[in-house]
Amino acid sequence: MNEQINNHGEPMYKAILFLFVSLYCQLGLAQTEAVHNIAEFTFESGKKLQNMKVGYVTHGTLNANKSNAILITHGTSGNRLGYNIYIGPNKAFDTNKYFVIAVDAIGGGTSTSPQSTGLGIDFPRYTIRDMVNAQHDLVTKGLGINKLVAVGGPSMGSFQGLEWGINYPDAMSGLVLIVPAPRAENTFKMIVDTMNKCVELDPVWNGGRYTQNPTQGLRCAGMVFTPWLSSDIFVSMQRTPEEYNNLLNAMGGNFAGWDAINWMWRYYASRDHDIAKPFGGNLNAALAKIKAKSILLPSVTDRTLPPEGARELYRGLKDATYAEIPSIRGHGANNPGSENAGEYLFISEHLKRFLSSL
Repeated sequence: MNEQINNHGEPMYKAILFLFVSLYCQLGLAQTEAVHNIAEFTFESGKKLQNMKVGYVTHGTLNANKSNAILITHGTSGNRLGYNIYIGPNKAFDTNKYFVIAVDAIGGGTSTSPQSTGLGIDFPRYTIRDMVNAQHDLVTKGLGINKLVAVGGPSMGSFQGLEWGINYPDAMSGLVLIVPAPRAENTFKMIVDTMNKCVELDPVWNGGRYTQNPTQGLRCAGMVFTPWLSSDIFVSMQRTPEEYNNLLNAMGGNFAGWDAINWMWRYYASRDHDIAKPFGGNLNAALAKIKAKSILLPSVTDRTLPPEGARELYRGLKDATYAEIPSIRGHGANNPGSENAGEYLFISEHLKRFLSSL
């Protein structure tokens, strides 16, 4: 593929700051907020919770036969607003055509979480499959939709998309897998374990039974993660002290806005994920369950979820489109923070083409 991209733009910290804004702002996009309630939810572990809430936002109009819905799932530290940049009239998720549902994964946002229940560290550790089962209840019982046009999203959103395809193979026509992977590899596990240690070393942590949120540890965790979210080249481009410090501290600002247990349980879910685990580690057996067409868009410089994982998925999927995002932004290529960025244009064009083929 010979598509070119301009990687010379604003410093990465500006893109990260834009992403933070997109997480909490509507960016002028018409949308409807709602919450679906599950009377009793059973976790993969067997534990049960009463009144599980699944928060979501919708864009566009659901047609009469409920056949034009797309479900967007977000990354580990994201929420239902994180992909607003791609949603709207004539955008990748075109609200002139589609009814777009952007969901909060359980454990954060407007969905039930350790903090919202008051359970804190006693809240059940949940999995990606738990997220998907709650979303399926929302889509089928809450919205009455039997089949989605597509489901998926970036990073942990791709984990969710894959689990949708495996566990509910007739529930969608397409899977959208951006900066995807079949599992969290040891490098990511080590990053998460190091970040968790940052939080646990915060003086107010108190074994997870804190009365004051350990924001110092959360900020430190963000600093640990920052260089892994981009490439060496991009980090080297932050040449002034201001650029360097803004980049270094940007992710910490995101993490410090989280309740620590909410944040930790969410990262544990991503850390421990492997779509092949229920199949005895056989990835091909897991992928054989998928009936939907798939699009895989890894970032060529991703160090968080390297493109090798996406290539492994592509080899095992029956009907898939594959294109590597040419970018020096690493994992952050999935949302560069500007509609003028080459990565945004690349992703948008491929998504439009894919969705129109379903």
